[in-house]
Amino acid sequence: MKRRFSLLLLTLGLVLGYIAIGTAQAAAPPPAPARGLLITPLRQYLSVDAGHGTQSSFSVANLTSNPLSVSLSVEQFSVTDYTYDYTFHAPANNWLHIDQSVVILQPNQTRDISYSLDVPARSAPGGYYYTLLASANLASGGVSSTLQAADLAYVTVNGKLSTVSHLEDSSIQLISFGRTIPFRLRPINTGNVYSFVYIGGQLHGLFTKPAETSSAHVLLPGKVRSLSGSIPSPALPGIYRATYGYKTASNWVVQQSRWVVYIPPWSVAFVLAIAILASTARKRRGGKPAGDKDSQSDQG
Repeated sequence: MKRRFSLLLLTLGLVLGYIAIGTAQAAAPPPAPARGLLITPLRQYLSVDAGHGTQSSFSVANLTSNPLSVSLSVEQFSVTDYTYDYTFHAPANNWLHIDQSVVILQPNQTRDISYSLDVPARSAPGGYYYTLLASANLASGGVSSTLQAADLAYVTVNGKLSTVSHLEDSSIQLISFGRTIPFRLRPINTGNVYSFVYIGGQLHGLFTKPAETSSAHVLLPGKVRSLSGSIPSPALPGIYRATYGYKTASNWVVQQSRWVVYIPPWSVAFVLAIAILASTARKRRGGKPAGDKDSQSDQG
């Protein structure tokens, strides 16, 4: 009996620990404020016709306690497959020009920097991707470090544009115990310009929760991107049909469907507790042990 009672306490302890971990994660402290160089906005989206130009600007802020001589330059960027890590390289053209190459910023000072974009006639329609880079050297306490900040400029040359995409691979956790059911997508943009996708998923059945859609993720042409999402777990354990995937900014939907099993920790504890109680009740209904019956026969 003591062993069964200890097993029940252990099971309940595991469930309470699961709840405590979830509460601790929800109460994580906010991130510390940024220090160093700051560029705003972090991304810009520009559209222009071939043979025409446009002008725009960005802001650079010195968030250090020292004056900084900030160098401004232009690079182009691309991304790697799956992780979408950025790689930077010298521009293949001279379409984008920053009005000044160096700016002096006092501590906590912000300056607006103008730049121009001029696209030659007969340029191919599609996406071209630039980096507006701010760099400075900071010496403090005898240690020298380099500060950098980047504004990514997504340039679209108007014309015949395509944002066709499809899934190269996808997966979902088929047996889940947590508060969400995670899934993974690997879409690829086979068009000629960047596109935005919004991932999400939903369970179908009784006591399920509404679908949750993610923020926008950008897809660059010719690159596979690995994206992760999750579906809110239902209120009750069971077998559910899950649909998950993404939709584009033009509401084109790409989805997958799978059956998943949801087993919340409390249900495991409940089943174990019922089994222990049933076993105890069965033994009590069985009467006294066989040894006691033999003892009574001997006395007779």
